[in-house]
Amino acid sequence: MVKGLHHITLVTSNQEVNRRFYTEVLGLRRVKYTVNQDDIFHRHLFYADEKGTTGSAITFFEWPELQRGRIGLGSPHHLAYSVGKVDALPMWKAWLMSQGVSVNGPYGRDDRVSLYLKDPDGVNIEITHPNDGELSQGYLEELDKNLPTIGEIRPEMRLVKFNHATPIADDPNITVKFFDKTLGLKNAFTKENPDQPGTSILAIGNEEQPDFLRYITSDAATRGLVGIGNVHHIAMAVADDGEQLKILKKLEELGIRNSGIIDRFWFHSLYFRDPHGNLLEIATKGPGYTRDEPLEKLGMSLILPPWEESRRNEIEKFLNETDNKNPIRWPPAYPSIRSPPESIIPSEKVPEERVVMDWRRQV
Repeated sequence: MVKGLHHITLVTSNQEVNRRFYTEVLGLRRVKYTVNQDDIFHRHLFYADEKGTTGSAITFFEWPELQRGRIGLGSPHHLAYSVGKVDALPMWKAWLMSQGVSVNGPYGRDDRVSLYLKDPDGVNIEITHPNDGELSQGYLEELDKNLPTIGEIRPEMRLVKFNHATPIADDPNITVKFFDKTLGLKNAFTKENPDQPGTSILAIGNEEQPDFLRYITSDAATRGLVGIGNVHHIAMAVADDGEQLKILKKLEELGIRNSGIIDRFWFHSLYFRDPHGNLLEIATKGPGYTRDEPLEKLGMSLILPPWEESRRNEIEKFLNETDNKNPIRWPPAYPSIRSPPESIIPSEKVPEERVVMDWRRQV
């Protein structure tokens, strides 16, 4: 029933810096400018391809008051975009460096070639393309020495859609069982993480996309903190309300605490947590972002769900006050990307009383 990723939602500290980075530096389109429906005095920003295609949307809650996040259990490591050609990767590196962005790579893995960068808030982003085994690390290093001159984002560089998201787990066995029983997703492979000995990459997905979730697993993984610069939740797509309802019934049968189905106007949502505290969402493909504004005007003005329209003046006043207290710095001082990029840096011990088997975490 699960078709792959629907969207990935993160936390930003400044909506205007966020907008400029994702539209001007990464070349995405803002397809919805709205508010967090659970916290209506803070913005919710959506960026995607030109049509707002399912599986291409990265979204942000603007919470400038929040503290910086920390990667770990319950706070995923990174997200990855696909590009259409491997030749786009040196172009991306040249472009990003010209914009002052911290970027590492290309790294040759056994199944893909990737660059890694950080956005202004410190979000880890991977840009990747499949590796058929013919591209050695030596060849990639030669490419890196001869980067092209790039003055704009070329059509062949366009970010196609999400490739995967990478949460963190401390028990691979329970992770595999959880996805099998709840969503019918399978473990495509488990292999050593080349960036950190003692950790593994655990692939979860369907037949068409066998690794749209690539967990980094380690029995020494520590608790994370969702905050500025971190993933808030990962949304997976289903075709329609009927498929979503089937998943809700399965969650209820297994005793997994969930939000119930929530009308988000542009899609319907169902939230729950995996055994490691990562917040997951099941979202329907429709009605879509053009339900309340034409395709050519997507993201150009503040759009509210109909049930909040009567509070527009109050909401806009609060957002203006937020902007007055939240100055814009452009260009930003980009954080440095770590090398190797997919290592887990321990930050704190997980309390011993945490029960990994408890699937009934509060949403």
